[in-house]
Amino acid sequence: MDHQVTNLKAALGRLYVGLQAKQVRGVVPYQVFRSETEALGLSEEERTRLADALNAMKLRIGEPAPSKAPQRPAREPVQKPAASERLATARRLLGRFADDRGKVSARAVHGVVRLAGLSVQEADELRAGVTVALPAARSATESPSTRTAPVGAAPPVPAQAAPASAASLAKAVAAARAVMAGDRFTLRPAKRILTAEEECGLGLLLRGGAQRAGTEPTDEELAGLLPGDERRRARDCLVVHNQGLAHSLVRQFAGQGLEYEDLAQHGMLGLMRAARKFDPLMGTKFSTYATQWVRQTIGRAIADEGSIIRIPVHMHELMQKVARTERTRLSQGLQVRAADLAVACDLRMQKVEEIRRLSRRTDSLDRIIGDGVHLGDLIEARTAIPGVERTVIAAMSEADMHAAVAALPERYSHIVTRRYGLDGQAPATLEEIGQDLGVTRERVRQLEVKVLPLLQLAFSDPAGAPYLTLRRMLTDEHVATASSNPVQAILKDLASRDWKAGVGALQTFRRREGARPPSPDHMEGSFPLGQWIDEQRELAGVNGARLPTHRRIVLESLGMEWAPEPDRGSAKGQPRSKPHLRPSRPRPPRPVGAPAAPRSGPDQGAAPDQEHPLPGRPDRLAPQPPGHNTQLLLPLEFPV
Repeated sequence: MDHQVTNLKAALGRLYVGLQAKQVRGVVPYQVFRSETEALGLSEEERTRLADALNAMKLRIGEPAPSKAPQRPAREPVQKPAASERLATARRLLGRFADDRGKVSARAVHGVVRLAGLSVQEADELRAGVTVALPAARSATESPSTRTAPVGAAPPVPAQAAPASAASLAKAVAAARAVMAGDRFTLRPAKRILTAEEECGLGLLLRGGAQRAGTEPTDEELAGLLPGDERRRARDCLVVHNQGLAHSLVRQFAGQGLEYEDLAQHGMLGLMRAARKFDPLMGTKFSTYATQWVRQTIGRAIADEGSIIRIPVHMHELMQKVARTERTRLSQGLQVRAADLAVACDLRMQKVEEIRRLSRRTDSLDRIIGDGVHLGDLIEARTAIPGVERTVIAAMSEADMHAAVAALPERYSHIVTRRYGLDGQAPATLEEIGQDLGVTRERVRQLEVKVLPLLQLAFSDPAGAPYLTLRRMLTDEHVATASSNPVQAILKDLASRDWKAGVGALQTFRRREGARPPSPDHMEGSFPLGQWIDEQRELAGVNGARLPTHRRIVLESLGMEWAPEPDRGSAKGQPRSKPHLRPSRPRPPRPVGAPAAPRSGPDQGAAPDQEHPLPGRPDRLAPQPPGHNTQLLLPLEFPV
């Protein structure tokens, strides 16, 4: 059984291939189909089912003759009305193209046949009922592509027109060569306008002759030609004689961000592209074809280079559409609100507002206005000369900054000094600093990230002495016992989990509640803030002396006050006053550079005007004049 099915499939495959080879104008004659199927021993019903299947596979089977095998009664009433309806529609469409004498062109007949989807038999029936106009005699200068096509689908060139067409192409080529020869002795060849015949001949020469008229050359092919090659000379001649077209179109795009010379250059590029793609057999003048290419090239150039901030081409087209609509409404005396433009342009109002925002021109202050004058020279300078007080305060702040940087360990101090130009030199890159220290640029970046929070913390001390604060932080006994690297030890302590959670909860509470102190049992989210504050009070002791300096500075900046020392004359059993959180009221500003108030603590006896930051280390940074980099004076952000 399987063997019989396989043989049947092979026979049907051979039948399908044979019927395809025996088609006549797209239809298999019914007699051929019947003779091929009789060899397979198919019955009439099986033959009908096979014909329907082949029609579904786009292999049309012709109708049987009336005297032979009878037609199926079910197919006749369905097929004839459909064909009649298509023919009636095609006749109505063809009537629109008839002239006064009732004649239609063969081109109109061919188009209606394709539009209505008629079969070959229906197309023959349609052509039998109309009068086709004969093609008019063509002049020698007429393009070959304008001739009237003969009757039939995809009409070929008639045999009697071939010699005339070849003669006209040869005449066009001869005219083009005459133009190129005459240009060699003409002072201004661009002033001469080419005829249609000369344009056709130049197009043929550009493509390599009449034999290659249907092949479009590529940019690489034309670029590889020698300057004296005839094809390249034909392209140059076609472009030179149409320069006026490019210049006439450039005037329409003036004032959109590019100078006239730039627009003209882009117009010439579009003209060269049109010359390469121009089909001399298309029947169109070169100027008509090249206009669209020149406009497109100039429009793309304005979108890409017309503004400092590049705008995509599709957005640039929308901007032009909105601008045209706005100008039209203004000329008609109508309002140009965003809602009105959105309705007129069929856009959303948010899109119109975005387009208006992008339409604002961005200009450069260095643009030359004329005679060597820049735009920035014409703008009034509104920066006033700083007063003496501001200059003195800046100099005092820089002195504090230099002293604080000098208190850092040697490697960190070198990185900050070179990175921010505190030594009077230009700021160095990470690569240059890494070469000085013998490390990679990534290691320099890591050290810089570590040291900057310490400087910010030192400058945020309410006491106002960054140098002394940073020295206390680095020489604190808690830090010295924890690690040999004080900077690393401080950052590790500030990054501990409990400390980060407590400081974060206290900052959140302060932002929400302001000066109100939290209750002892207050919970900030899931964190026991009140209990944590009590623990910090117990650890701090009197005046916070038992806390590390960096922790004390953080807590004091968040409003913590420590209990003062009890009076010596108080009773022995009298309870001491507990430390409490002071309200975060604004502290009166202290003049920058003024000496800080003395603080009780381990370093209370240190001289505030001490020159050297650490014993045995000379100060590496001398005081610098005003005007140096002060980028280290940043707002405080604690690493929580």
